[in-house]
Amino acid sequence: MNLWRGKQAGALVVALVCVVWFSVPVKGRQVPGAPFGSAQGKPANQVESDPIKCWWKTDTNAVRVGEPFTLALTCGVIETDAVRVVVDPARLDPAVVEAAPFEVLGGTRHDDIVAPPWRYFQYSYTLRLLGETFFGRDVDIPGLPLTYRVQPANGDAGQARDQLYLLPALPLRVLSLVPVTATDIRDAPRDTFADIESRRWRATREFAAAGVFFVFAALLAGVAAVRAFGRARAGQPDAVPLLPLSAVFGACEREARSIKSDAAGGWTPALVGRALAAFRIAGAVALGRPVAQTVIDAREQPREGQLLLETGLWNRRRVLISASTTAAVITKRLATDGEMDLPVREALEDLAAGLDVFDGAHFSRSGAIDDGRLYEALERGLRGLERLRSARRWPGRVADAVGRRVAAFRQATWAR
Repeated sequence: MNLWRGKQAGALVVALVCVVWFSVPVKGRQVPGAPFGSAQGKPANQVESDPIKCWWKTDTNAVRVGEPFTLALTCGVIETDAVRVVVDPARLDPAVVEAAPFEVLGGTRHDDIVAPPWRYFQYSYTLRLLGETFFGRDVDIPGLPLTYRVQPANGDAGQARDQLYLLPALPLRVLSLVPVTATDIRDAPRDTFADIESRRWRATREFAAAGVFFVFAALLAGVAAVRAFGRARAGQPDAVPLLPLSAVFGACEREARSIKSDAAGGWTPALVGRALAAFRIAGAVALGRPVAQTVIDAREQPREGQLLLETGLWNRRRVLISASTTAAVITKRLATDGEMDLPVREALEDLAAGLDVFDGAHFSRSGAIDDGRLYEALERGLRGLERLRSARRWPGRVADAVGRRVAAFRQATWAR
């Protein structure tokens, strides 16, 4: 008997649970094939989640009385192929919005940003607070009621009813660091839609400038390619730029000093040939005569009478230089040129004396080498090189020009 009564009670409890379960309406269940935002038993102009979300943001957490600051209102509304949320902009206009006890000085609306299924819009207001009763207090920026409609994207807008969204108040500390209700002391980011728009405009300008520069570079590359192709078809070899005379003269001076160091253990025919080549090239530079220059590869070696010179930091080049200047050529120039500068004349005389000695030793039939005479000729040639280097510098040229003018003035004075 008791077992039968227990079974009846259990069945009664199960029946009551089923009645309650099926009598409660089902919420939030998405109907297969229904558009975004529609649910079973709901019209298409209603959405499951919040169709709108808004928030305040200020550029500072504390202000002084009378100090202007920026208040940004950002809202996101649903916008899909099925439904869209439309907010009444009349309550957001800077001339209409109320923020008492704060005074609204002005404001602007920025361009919208679309990130499906949301559309974000933003207003920036400039506010200030005037009054003597707000020092050291938290003053609330009042809440803002927003009127919006959830309507079908392609349907009749008149069927949608107005709904209200209340933006909560935002506390702001006057003459303090942060409001009492603040959870941390970190400042919120100050970037607004205007900052994003200005950066986008700057990026567009820089991208356009980069495109212009790329076009110019492509044109220059095309011109270079056409010229190179035309030269290759014509079979014209690329002209190799010659070394400057200063580099050639410096190589001769370095070679002479190296010969002086190597000749400390005694003179050899090879050292005599090197000295003769160096002084011949230096004499050609001093007289303004041509110096032969030949670019060679790493496998070739200089022959007798040639001086090897390597130039370039990354693109190394090996150049052979040579000249046919003799002591007789220099002596002839000294005899015919009466207007030659005195330092240059003395330098050429030293070079001619050195060339005469080394030329005689190099082409001597007996092959005898007088170390003392060769060493003296080398010293005199080095002295001539130093005089040439000093004469080619600008102080020497200026002094020579001044000397010439003084001599001409004296000659004109005595002629009177």
